[in-house]
Amino acid sequence: MKKLLLFITILLLNLQLYSQDKKQFTIIHNIKSSPLKDQQSSGTCWSFATTSFLETEAIRLGKPSVSLSPMFYVQPAYIGKSKKFIETKGKSWLDAGDLTFSVLRGYEQYGAIPESVYNGIIEGDWQHDHVEMDNLIKTMLTSIATSGYGRIKPNSWKQSLEGVLHAYLGKVPQKFMFEGKEYTPKSFASSYVGIQPKNYIEVTSYSHIPFYKKSTLNIPANWGKNVYLNLPIYDFEAVIENALEKGYTLAWDGDASEPNFKFDKGIAELTKEEELLEITQELRQQTFEDKSTTDDHNMHLVGKAKDTSGKIYYILKNSEGNNEMNGYMYMSKNALLLKTISLLVHKDAIPKTIQTKMK
Repeated sequence: MKKLLLFITILLLNLQLYSQDKKQFTIIHNIKSSPLKDQQSSGTCWSFATTSFLETEAIRLGKPSVSLSPMFYVQPAYIGKSKKFIETKGKSWLDAGDLTFSVLRGYEQYGAIPESVYNGIIEGDWQHDHVEMDNLIKTMLTSIATSGYGRIKPNSWKQSLEGVLHAYLGKVPQKFMFEGKEYTPKSFASSYVGIQPKNYIEVTSYSHIPFYKKSTLNIPANWGKNVYLNLPIYDFEAVIENALEKGYTLAWDGDASEPNFKFDKGIAELTKEEELLEITQELRQQTFEDKSTTDDHNMHLVGKAKDTSGKIYYILKNSEGNNEMNGYMYMSKNALLLKTISLLVHKDAIPKTIQTKMK
């Protein structure tokens, strides 16, 4: 009996410590979005975050809620960066990661498809697991890109790559039925989802490129030399605040490898010392140049909250599995301002005062 009472006492103490440790939040903005999905053993956070963003934009535009296939955009992205990898003789980016641009480009060129029609999991498998596929593609394309002597066969390498992608991700249907109607991916994107890629812009904030202009940001995953609207940090923050206030979400690209980013708890903060700092343009630039801020993860920014002390956090949908916050991450304001590389947002979410400064 004494042992049982001791066990219960210890259990209650642990539960009390857990409840004290778990942060409580008051929601300031929480924009309606689609259900969270899990990327599982794949390096496709970029596509999961951006398809979530597109799903949410469709809801904002009054369209029905639909779960889009993130894997639909993996195949064209791999073909595009493989082509660049071969052209540069193996010197450009060829990892599983990518950027929001590849989803928008894929949407514009190929359309969209519901996840219920094509999920990228082959028959007999049960989850997204790209480790073997990614290793095979990297080995094969490295051999092709460095073969020399004009031996590269443009049709053969593409067919070989498509063969690998189809073997691991399956073939995308050219036509499909959804809710009693027949669609192609292009017709589904235009009539059911209704997103216009030209209406979206990627914003960043670094001082080595001109402010209020679009410039290429040289980060490894930007194999396509995509351009970003560069804003000073105060206007960068103003875009975030204005977007959330007006009901727009943002697709987030940044550094999630910080020691105080606790993915199991759903809390992303800087060190105690950094949380007390003012995040300046100079500090953002310093961490970008010394590579302590790198492009290693994508999430979907859907809201804003404050903890019991009044400290501000931003709410991000994270496709890396469940946690104590039901798969969401609560990122402190300082962490967001310092560790964000860029944000994708509808151009109408940019305040008019900033639009007038854009060159």
